[in-house]
Amino acid sequence: MENQNNYFASNLKFLRQKYQMEQIDLANRLGRKSSSSVSEWERGKYTPKAGVLNDISRIFNVSLSELMTKDLSDTSSPPTETPQFRAIQRKAKILSVTDQERLLQIMDLTFQDILNGGGDDDHDF
Repeated sequence: MENQNNYFASNLKFLRQKYQMEQIDLANRLGRKSSSSVSEWERGKYTPKAGVLNDISRIFNVSLSELMTKDLSDTSSPPTETPQFRAIQRKAKILSVTDQERLLQIMDLTFQDILNGGGDDDHDF
């Protein structure tokens, strides 16, 4: 079984390529001037500090736990689409692009704790 560093390294590379990002693009989004850190992380040489890990999980919309402990390239079991997810999708499709962006901002603010990897999925609302 791989250790966390190996999961992180392979997940980072997988997600970066999935989002069609060059190492320098990700580095720039993380406030770095060169891609050397990203390259070292992907090779498993280093793991970034917690704040950077949180930023990476936000950029790729995955939880910190998933980023560190799961093989994200394993697509053998796709996530199930709940009726709630499908209802959200249907409603979002009829919105303008501007309103879709506003909705994403509202969701980011509303679910900030979850998106930052600090919450859980059990809500009572």
